[in-house]
Amino acid sequence: MAAHGRNSDDSNNGTKAGLETKDEEIASLENTLHDWRHILLHADRWLRWQDDSYPAILVTLVTLCYGILWWWEPSILTTIALIVMKLCLIDYLVPTVFQKYFNTEEWTAEHERKLQQICIILIHSKDKVIRTYKWVKETRDSKPKQYFFAVIGVLSVVAFIGNLIPNLLLMWLLSVFLVLVPGLNHRGIIAKYYASTLQFVVSFIRQTKNQMKNKKE
Repeated sequence: MAAHGRNSDDSNNGTKAGLETKDEEIASLENTLHDWRHILLHADRWLRWQDDSYPAILVTLVTLCYGILWWWEPSILTTIALIVMKLCLIDYLVPTVFQKYFNTEEWTAEHERKLQQICIILIHSKDKVIRTYKWVKETRDSKPKQYFFAVIGVLSVVAFIGNLIPNLLLMWLLSVFLVLVPGLNHRGIIAKYYASTLQFVVSFIRQTKNQMKNKKE
């Protein structure tokens, strides 16, 4: 009984420590993104489609960027240099300019709650990436043959698709998908079609098994 009580206390202490660490991580991220807080709230509204016109505008902006690349046809080195240059300009100018000329809203408790939700989503996304990396690493160590064939198969499919579809078109499709994912997820569209697809696959497997049993009988 005493040992059980100690184990329970250790488990509770570990849970509390984990929650405190997560709260500290959220607070640290909020502090890091302090200059971007208003921009993040506006970006969140657009990515979550608070207006029905937002997805069409987002797709149009992405298409415009790729249209310029298609018309200009810069080299790979020039493209990389321009992307890095654009990121540097955004990091340096956008927070300053936004706060000086466009930041007319007072920061309220509701804004703070939304910023905290954004930080939680970012941290959860980072945790998913780390868990996926650890899972891949463990699979490579524990099941090297399965890992080898799975990686070769996936990369072969990717290489085939990359050879079949022009690179710029493929990057445009990927960019449009990434831009629309938050809104699709927020409105439950991804969950809806995922459930439908899963149900179809399960029913297809059951039908196949039943047909195989009937043939054996």
